[in-house]
Amino acid sequence: MNLHRLYCPISKTALEPVSDTLLNAINSWVESGQVFKGNGELLQGKLADLLVNKNQDIAYVILQGIPQLIPGLSISLEGLNTGKSVD
Repeated sequence: MNLHRLYCPISKTALEPVSDTLLNAINSWVESGQVFKGNGELLQGKLADLLVNKNQDIAYVILQGIPQLIPGLSISLEGLNTGKSVD
C-alpha cells in the first residue's frame, strides 16, 4: 500500500503511519475513555494500526490492510497530549 498518496478527508493533509509511541498513548487514552470517533461515539477496544494526519489530531483505523477513511469513523485526538499544542 502506498501511504504517500493518502490524505485525510477532513483536514486534507497527508496521512502517515502512527508511531509506536503515539499508538501506545492512544490505546491508553482509549482505555481511560478519553477518545471519540468523528460521529461522537466513545471509542472502545485496543487499536492495532492507525494512520494520523500531519497535525496528529485525527487518526484512522486500518482494518485488514484497508484504511477506514470515513469522517464518521475518524478518531479525534484533539485535546489529547500528542506532543502538539492544541489551541
